[in-house]
Amino acid sequence: MRVSAYVIHTRPSQDSKILLDLLTFEQGLIRGVWRLPKKEARVIPGSFLCYEVECSGRGDLKTVKSLESVQSSLVLEGLPLYAVLYAHELLEKLLPTNLPLPDIFTLYQWLIQSLCSGVAIAPLLRRFEVGLFSELGMGINMVSTGRGERVKPNQLYQFHHKFGLRPYHGETPKQRPILFVDGAVALGYHAGQWTDKQVLSLAKELHRNWLDSLLSGKPIVSRGLLPKQPFQGERHLGVPIFRAL
Repeated sequence: MRVSAYVIHTRPSQDSKILLDLLTFEQGLIRGVWRLPKKEARVIPGSFLCYEVECSGRGDLKTVKSLESVQSSLVLEGLPLYAVLYAHELLEKLLPTNLPLPDIFTLYQWLIQSLCSGVAIAPLLRRFEVGLFSELGMGINMVSTGRGERVKPNQLYQFHHKFGLRPYHGETPKQRPILFVDGAVALGYHAGQWTDKQVLSLAKELHRNWLDSLLSGKPIVSRGLLPKQPFQGERHLGVPIFRAL
């Protein structure tokens, strides 16, 4: 089997072998074992470099027979590097193995190429997260309520993990919501208005909680590499609230 792949994680094994986690166009996330070449030619496969990979095996762990780069490696340093390490961790923890997800492969390519261009990192990560959630069937609905009613721009809503958006009229919620949001901001999120500061702030708070729920509270270690910017805006009942400016 030949696949186009990026190496998103390596770890040592025994007998001059390493274990590879590969994001492939044809088979999604696959895990393989690669025997390193002779010492004089030993090079561990690098990240941000697209390979043509030949592998075999019917089980979950493939045998990688060859790795041949098909393009020049991208250079990422500082915050862009930390951002892509965060993306790698999400891919490893959220993607099932051996399931073709070509759009996620394309999404990842877009992310690393965009990070090389020097644009703002936060909007890129939020767009990457949205695409990842959507492709995995875990998307966040910000255009209609849990009952299927269209979101109104001038209405305030509460958002819950299980129930989605619910209109809020000032009552004390029976269950603590993740956040409160004006309909206009929710619709801006749905439209991908990442240049809007409130939409971007909403997305950061929303995605952090959404990921914690998807991962059952398991830590995302690479978060510690990125700048810490706790929510410092308005709160209602101790919960962040995002109002249209």
